[in-house]
Amino acid sequence: MAAICAVLGVFPLANAMTNGVAMQWWPLAVREWLLRGTLVLVAAAVLAAVLGGRVDSAFERARRELLAVPPRTFALAMSLLAFGAAAFYARFSFAGQPFTTDEMAQAWHARILLSGHVSAVAEPLREFFNTAPVFDRDGRWFSQYPIGGPAFIATGLAFGAAWLVNPVLLGVATWNVYRFLALAFDEFVARITTLLLVLSPMVLIMSASQMNHLPTLACVSIALASLARWDLASGERGRRRAAIAIGVALGGAALVRPLDAALVGGGVGIFQLWRASRDRGRWASIAVQVAVGCLPIALLLWANVRTTGHPFLFGYDALNGPEHGLGFHLDPNAQMHTPERGLLIVSGYMMRLSRYLFEWPVPGVLLVVVGLVAIRNPTRWDVLLAGLIAAFLVVYSAYWFDGFFAGPRFLFTLVPAFVYFTARGLIVLTASVPRPVIRRVMLIIPLLCALVAWAGPDGVSSARGRVKMYREQRTKLKTDIEAQIRQAHLRKAVVFVNEGWRGRLQARLRVLGVSQFLADRTLQVVDACALQTALDAEDTLVARSDSERVERVITRARSYGEARLQQGLSADQTIALVPGSRPTPKCLWEFQRDQALGGTLAFSLFLAHQRVGRDGRIDGDVIFVRDLGERNELLRTRFADRTWYRYRLAPSLGDTAIAFVPYWSR
Repeated sequence: MAAICAVLGVFPLANAMTNGVAMQWWPLAVREWLLRGTLVLVAAAVLAAVLGGRVDSAFERARRELLAVPPRTFALAMSLLAFGAAAFYARFSFAGQPFTTDEMAQAWHARILLSGHVSAVAEPLREFFNTAPVFDRDGRWFSQYPIGGPAFIATGLAFGAAWLVNPVLLGVATWNVYRFLALAFDEFVARITTLLLVLSPMVLIMSASQMNHLPTLACVSIALASLARWDLASGERGRRRAAIAIGVALGGAALVRPLDAALVGGGVGIFQLWRASRDRGRWASIAVQVAVGCLPIALLLWANVRTTGHPFLFGYDALNGPEHGLGFHLDPNAQMHTPERGLLIVSGYMMRLSRYLFEWPVPGVLLVVVGLVAIRNPTRWDVLLAGLIAAFLVVYSAYWFDGFFAGPRFLFTLVPAFVYFTARGLIVLTASVPRPVIRRVMLIIPLLCALVAWAGPDGVSSARGRVKMYREQRTKLKTDIEAQIRQAHLRKAVVFVNEGWRGRLQARLRVLGVSQFLADRTLQVVDACALQTALDAEDTLVARSDSERVERVITRARSYGEARLQQGLSADQTIALVPGSRPTPKCLWEFQRDQALGGTLAFSLFLAHQRVGRDGRIDGDVIFVRDLGERNELLRTRFADRTWYRYRLAPSLGDTAIAFVPYWSR
């Protein structure tokens, strides 16, 4: 396992496979690790030489005081610290708002759930409302994600604090990670691991967001802590109670991230079967666990029936087709996902883990490798955690999408395992080094590394810099829409939001049944004006199917010639044009209006603030729609009883002017 981690995450395998293209930051990171790591080593050596035996006594005293804290007090303190830090960064870095389209789509689905429906009723004029990760066909409207993620967000929305859900769940996860490690290993290992976990910027940033990885981590940590209790329980009653907790926790994880739950459930199941083969009295509790775990899974399958129409068809597959699923095949981006590409992706995950796990002046995966090597006599728990890491790497190599947020997010469920091996390595090495001077240096190095990460200068790796980076990124998406609505005292209003021309074209393509992936690829190579003209012309034509319309639109747009991407535009406004072509007056207006109306903003941000009525249709004092210019008149019948406004994009988050201006036609 150490060799696998070293090859994937310490040796830059992904870069070796791509001539340095995969992770272009890696050479800079290596130089920074060498420079800062050397300075940390020198500083630690100087401190060890100057302080001498005082280092040993100070660390021994710190160890005694750490272990003197009662277990419940320590667990509670760490959980509160984790919650407080994540809550602070949720406001500091993300202003308490959804930051990615994933979060926004799930927030929209959460509002659907709060209305008493599993899916909303799709609007007939879908181009005014649809967004990339949302299914809005066949009269149904819901996010592409399993029901559990939106359900957790809905809990926070019910209390008016969706941004606190993940910090609370981090507190739960911290408590249970500590309890698991204390039962499976020992108190000192458990406490050092918990401290490192709470100091991980990857953990804190993910927990400050509204991504669905935290509910999964919380459920998995409960399952592992309960598994340790089940393993140690001598009586049937204790085993049954622990088994019920395992079943509920793994079922809860399946409601949010079914693949992660299946992988962890597989590892837990193998562990339990091995134990039951040596103690037949455990079979009864396993049967209870399976029965209990089937209940949340049944809820998941029921939700699938109510949304996609089939218990085993998930939203992302219904929206994007079978190409979205696991396996080595043509992916939604029309690229062949091969085992070689899978190896490239998982190596990229481990290389990123080296950078983002701790942001120390030493590769994080190198610390994990040291920990794996240092464990000379692995216990069954070591084997379980290492096996889970191996399972995640193998299975996620068969998934085509390269997921990133705050780090390699598909490995987030296993962050406690990586942190544990790091802590175990540090403890074993410092205890086994015979020479006092070297031992003192090794005791000081982790403290200096953490200090450099959180208080040192910015660079390729910097915990402080990472938090600041997320604060400075995509500031428009951190607008407090709800506060603006309250300030404007809007009632029975329709608000038109100006998304970029690219976004408007994508929305109209999605209505024809084009996946978001194909829409993105089309806009990379097709003249935007030609596509606009073809879409407008298609409104007047008859077709037997959406596929016929799609083929006709794209064929007509491609006939204008080979288009090239225009430079100097933001990502949400990037379009392609045929060199030397002259845009029509309509196209010229479409391009210029983004500046004329004060800028653009992703419509998915506003979808997260829609309300749903008792009849399952969008309702509430304010309904947001995408501004499509002349096409807006198509909405007169649907919203004739409402006052129309346009959304005014604020130049800064501190702008307090009214965000809604009276609507006018072009």
